[in-house]
Amino acid sequence: MKKIFLACLFIGIVVLQVPAQKTQGLTWDIQFQKGKERVPVPNSQTITVESGQDFFIVISPASDCFCYVLSQNSERNIFLLHDQPVKGEMKIRLDPLKTDASPGTKTVYVIMSLAKQTKLEGFIKSYKSDLNSQRHANNLQGEIARLQEAASGLGEPASALIASGGTTRGENQESATRFSGKNIYVRTITIRTAPAVR
Repeated sequence: MKKIFLACLFIGIVVLQVPAQKTQGLTWDIQFQKGKERVPVPNSQTITVESGQDFFIVISPASDCFCYVLSQNSERNIFLLHDQPVKGEMKIRLDPLKTDASPGTKTVYVIMSLAKQTKLEGFIKSYKSDLNSQRHANNLQGEIARLQEAASGLGEPASALIASGGTTRGENQESATRFSGKNIYVRTITIRTAPAVR
């Protein structure tokens, strides 16, 4: 009887640990940098960059995941910045203003997911095949909105400002924002381009 009890207890512990491991979620960092010195910019919903100024988004996941980054300008044109799987602890460095040099406000969507977003990838593939198709653009925008709603339904993501200290390979890594605990994130960043100060 004692052996049966111990066996049941062991099985119960194993069963309870498996879901706990699955719910750990994705951990990733994002940092915004501007200027030739790549000065870190505080993480906020709206970032102002001077016209002609360098601007970078640096994304660093802690584990293997899928990363999709798209930008939309004020004319509602969409630009694909990244749509590849990412190995853990690999840095992705993007320059959204270089991809789209048009003036005005841009919205950048950063979608991080533990699972491959097959539907989104299908819409991206269709959009790439015909960049002038309004139908493909609308389908892609609709899927981004659906993912935003699904991710926000999981509650506000846990985030923390972290100090990573010093400079790594020419990149100023003084601070970044870390997200953790969910399986999918959709972060929206607004970038405003202001006239250069003389």
